[in-house]
Formats: sequence, C-alpha cells, structure tokens
Amino acid sequence: MPSTTLEAMGLVALEAQACGLPVVYQPVPGLNDTLAASGVATDFTNPATLAKDLNRLRCTPGLLPALQAAGRTNAARYPLTTTAAALNDLGKQLA
Repeated sequence: MPSTTLEAMGLVALEAQACGLPVVYQPVPGLNDTLAASGVATDFTNPATLAKDLNRLRCTPGLLPALQAAGRTNAARYPLTTTAAALNDLGKQLA
C-alpha cells in the first residue's frame, strides 16, 4: 500500500486481499483499522525496515499462506454490496 499518511478505508488493500495477495502497508489511520494483523505493517520511510519485513515475508515458512488466508477472511468482512451502499449513503449525507 503506498499510503504513508492517511487512508480513509483501504479499498485497494481490501481488493488485493480478496484476490489472495498479501498486503504490506504503512501503519496509518484507516489502514490500521481495516487491516490490523491481516497484513504486514512496516515503515515505508525506512528502507532497512521495509527490506527486513519483505525478507521476512519471503523467508518465513507458512507466513505467506497465513497472510493470504487472513486477508481473504478480512476482505470478507467488507462485502462489496454493503460497502457500496454505505459509501452511497455517506455521499448523499454530504451532498
């Protein structure tokens, strides 16, 4: 996830999780709430930390399948129809 300061909800991250992709993200408001432990939180501003976390993802047996399963479970908490309806309602309230 490229967001480094704020992410309203993390729809891109949820879409990735729904497709079975692990998500590496900067722990910022919005993503923290949406992803929690279903992704890998890292500091994108620190190349050494990012490299360490990516290497851990690559080298730790079982971590990738665990993140894939956790991600799919997490994404299922936000069904598209419910999320779309909530965003539509919010848009109407703000209009």
